[in-house]
Amino acid sequence: MSRRPHVLFVDDEPRILGGLRRMLRTHRDRWDMSFAEGAEAALAALRDQPCDVIVSDYRMPGMNGAQLLERVRTEYPGIARVILSGQTSEDNLLSIMVLAHEFLTKPSSPEQLVATVERLIECRAGTPGIGAEADRTDVQTLPSPPDTLLKLIAALDSDEASAQSVGSVIEEDPAATAKVLQLVNSSAYTVGRKISNVGQAVALLGLQTVRSLVCMHDLIRTFDVTGDLPAEWMEALTLHAIETSRLARMFAEDTEWESNAFTAGLLHEVGQLVLASVRPREFVRALEAWRDPARETEEETFLCAVESTVLGSTHVDAGTGLLRFWGLPDAVIEAVSGHATTAQPHAAVDASSAVVLAHLVVEADLGPVCGLPGATALDLNLLDEPSRAAITRWRRQQSRRAD
Repeated sequence: MSRRPHVLFVDDEPRILGGLRRMLRTHRDRWDMSFAEGAEAALAALRDQPCDVIVSDYRMPGMNGAQLLERVRTEYPGIARVILSGQTSEDNLLSIMVLAHEFLTKPSSPEQLVATVERLIECRAGTPGIGAEADRTDVQTLPSPPDTLLKLIAALDSDEASAQSVGSVIEEDPAATAKVLQLVNSSAYTVGRKISNVGQAVALLGLQTVRSLVCMHDLIRTFDVTGDLPAEWMEALTLHAIETSRLARMFAEDTEWESNAFTAGLLHEVGQLVLASVRPREFVRALEAWRDPARETEEETFLCAVESTVLGSTHVDAGTGLLRFWGLPDAVIEAVSGHATTAQPHAAVDASSAVVLAHLVVEADLGPVCGLPGATALDLNLLDEPSRAAITRWRRQQSRRAD
């Protein structure tokens, strides 16, 4: 029999802890709950019994919530971290954004608090095979192409810097895009709504906040070219993601789901970055086996099938799990989770079908990143006229960029 999830609530005011205890009484059959009066009491409680999720107030005497979460991140990296607080300064907010997986404002409704804790518990349980509990919870950043940091600093230092210009640089890097959207969606900037547009996310955060995150809080983690994975892998994956997002946006032009389609197209292979971060050696073995032309059956040459054999899970599981844990919009997560299919849509009618179709087209033209090596699983005759027109326009742009 598996144990029930354990949630630890921390506040320096006993009456607030009492209110939380009463408010959450109906959930005692779903979680084990502990209540600690202050940060030191919380650390003592964790030494006796580590928890799955910690929900802490920010403003506490002595050790504040950010300092507590810093200790928790270092000593108990598998615990999901939530700050529950009222007004905070910009400096405090930066600390919270980096340290907490979720930032809930006071007063927070019971429904919002319960939904947040339930989501983190579900995501923390993880996907078998990727060592998910500690690994996913402690993934702070994903690897970016080597030139991303320089481009982003140049865009921020430009006299013409704007949310759009900085966002355009971030949109050339799936890892930076995922991180910025995680920060904006898990903070107080987007209460009651989810953001999938990178330019809007940068505008909400503000250029100064983005600059501080880049310079002081490791928003960008440059890909290690001396590591287990070759630089060519990162280059091909990034190019595929960028072109898939561009084509997905063309399919979705002037629709209400255009932003979701573009962002999901950019992030649809982010699970490969997760596996490259948490299990690089096994992931390299999976890539090598996937590329091996001597494999016996076609089915086994799809990357997901090889990953299942080597790692016990797939990059689709890893990517959707992390994006859900990071609190990205459901429509984006759904589109990411369904991209690795050979079932060709007849038209792009939503973000999910747009990403599937764009992924198939880009793999057919630029080479596979997770599909069947050497095969083209695309039949233009099955598509409606708007989709064929979008593909033709994208291919013309590709040709011009190549010249």
